[in-house]
Amino acid sequence: MSYCSDITVGDLVCLKSHNVDDFGNGWLLSDIDIGIVLEVIELAQEFYFHNYKIRCYDYVIYWTRAASTEQLPDIIVEKYEDWERRKNG
Repeated sequence: MSYCSDITVGDLVCLKSHNVDDFGNGWLLSDIDIGIVLEVIELAQEFYFHNYKIRCYDYVIYWTRAASTEQLPDIIVEKYEDWERRKNG
């Protein structure tokens, strides 16, 4: 259950924008901004939840639609291809 991902510099990413509950219901945000990872920053501090490491990296991302750059934690970012696969189901 580690949330540390395999995202690297140059990957296309988006904010995690889905939820699925125990009953099979859920939602998927269809209008997203796509970003390009410019830098991966490994965290010196470790974040754990019930013995599972939940934070490993921050990402510096250039957002194409917003034309801006920001640094975000790994737990709220996912690869664009994963989002696209869920959307096209």
